Amino acid sequence: MFLLLELAFTPTHALSINIPQNDRDNFSQEFLGKWKMQSVVTSSRCPYVIVGSTTESELEITPEINSNKNILLNAIWHGGNWTDCTGNIKFLNKKEAITERVTELKSDDENIWKAILIDHLKLDEDKNKMQSESIVIQYKNGQAVGEYKTYSILTKY
Repeated sequence: MFLLLELAFTPTHALSINIPQNDRDNFSQEFLGKWKMQSVVTSSRCPYVIVGSTTESELEITPEINSNKNILLNAIWHGGNWTDCTGNIKFLNKKEAITERVTELKSDDENIWKAILIDHLKLDEDKNKMQSESIVIQYKNGQAVGEYKTYSILTKY
C-alpha cells in the first residue's frame, strides 16, 4: 500500500491536503480516550501570537457510527476562551493521524476571531502519550492575519 500525503502551504492559507479516504485498516484503539494537552508556539507569522506562548486544553476522541455503518472518530477540543470544536480523524498508520478543525472566539471588544487548525498526531511507544504538530491559520473579523505552528504533548487521563 502506497500512501501519499501532500500539504501545500502559503503564508496566509493552506492550499490542499490529500488524506486517504479509507483508513479503517490503520485505526488504532490507542487513540481513543481523554487527553490533556500542553502546547507551545514554535513559530509565528501572526502579529497576535508570540513564539513561546503556551496553552492548555483537552482532547477527547470517541467512536461514532454514521448512516453507512462506518466507524468514525470524533475529536472534541476544549481550551481557553475559544469555542469547543469537533473534527474527524484520518489515520495515516497505526501511530499517526491527521485532524482538521475550526474554532472561534468573540472578544470583549466585539472582534470575532477564528482559527483553522491542521494537526498531525503521533502516538508514543507507551501509548499513553502523544505528540502533535499543528498549523494554525488565524482570522480576525473574516480577514486572515497570519499563521503559526505549535508543538503539543498530550497525556491520556
